Amino acid sequence: MTPETYQLSDLTNFLQRVMALNLPDPVWVAAELAQVNFSRGHCWLTLVEKDTADDDAVRASLEAVIWARQLKQIRQMHGVKLTAGLLQQGMSVRLRVTTKFHERFGLRLIVEEVDPTHTLGDLERRRQRTLEQLSLAGLLDRNAGLTLHPIPRRVAIISSETAAGLADFTRQLADNPYGYDWTTRVFGAAMQGGKAGPEIIGRLKEIRRFWLDDFDVVVIVRGGGARTDLAPFDGELLCRAVAEFPLPVLVGVGHETDASVLDRVAHLSLKTPTATAVYLINRLQRAEAAVLQAGRRIHQVAGQVAGMAGARLDHLHQGIGQAGRATLAAERSRLRRVAQDLDHLPARTVAHERLRTEQYARLLDALRPATTLARGYAMVSQEGRLVTDPADIEPGRVTVRLKGGSVDLTKEAER
Repeated sequence: MTPETYQLSDLTNFLQRVMALNLPDPVWVAAELAQVNFSRGHCWLTLVEKDTADDDAVRASLEAVIWARQLKQIRQMHGVKLTAGLLQQGMSVRLRVTTKFHERFGLRLIVEEVDPTHTLGDLERRRQRTLEQLSLAGLLDRNAGLTLHPIPRRVAIISSETAAGLADFTRQLADNPYGYDWTTRVFGAAMQGGKAGPEIIGRLKEIRRFWLDDFDVVVIVRGGGARTDLAPFDGELLCRAVAEFPLPVLVGVGHETDASVLDRVAHLSLKTPTATAVYLINRLQRAEAAVLQAGRRIHQVAGQVAGMAGARLDHLHQGIGQAGRATLAAERSRLRRVAQDLDHLPARTVAHERLRTEQYARLLDALRPATTLARGYAMVSQEGRLVTDPADIEPGRVTVRLKGGSVDLTKEAER
């Protein structure tokens, strides 16, 4: 038996009736926005469901649309900024939808309402999960622990090149009242939506690889926005890249109350791009003030030292003058004594030498042989040589000299 063959329109009509009978009323659907496109006032969405929050494998996917009229009502109900923040790629949303099966375009969800609390709650859950992971890795305070250059004049800026926040930042730097010069370079990146995180990470890698020695600080700035606009700044990969960056990273995102994880891991978080520029200007001003104060202190101390040295030199000058005069007076007195001594020196010298001569004469007289002989001693000689030891006397004539004269004696040879 041959199976029945249906026309395609018959099948599509059957599916329309099935959908109409089984889903007559709107239902709430939770999904992630894989694609978001605006065209002719309408918003076209691709909804997906992934296996897990950390897995990109898609379990289910459907197309949806918010017609221009309904989109206008949603914007009026929740505000233009919040609605724009909700309808971004990568956002987790809760939508009230009706189903419509079109014979040409297939199944499509028609969005009637958006639940902001679901998205904000999911963002907060993601934020807390990122904080926990970074805390376990010890990264929350790593970048804050780096030393910021006291004069951070070389600034790498990561921002959207067309962003008003970037213009505010650069204008504030250029118009600083102190006339400071800056070296800046802009590294363009998306600052919201699904591309923001990967592009900012890419710019950080570029700076780290090619420009690290050319900058003192990295600044990430963007203008104001809703809480949902900050979703990329809660991403774990981006926050890790900032936490582990070898230069201090300043974050100037235009929000007043809500803080992102990026604010937590940065070296310093400021409320706006303008506030970030003001911080850098004030840092240079403080450094300049410290240098000027040190200069004044050096001048003051140098003056004190110079004054003390001058006084000491005056004292030394006076002392040298007094010492010189005293020395001259002492030398004059000594010269007078020397002159007086010179007048009496010849006579004293002659008398002294005469006395020495007399002493030598008396000594010589006492040492004369005649003087010795007068005291009863005798001198024995043989053949003209004095004899002091009897053993030295040879046989023959021996002369004995006495005070009164000489006597010759003869020593006979021994038999």
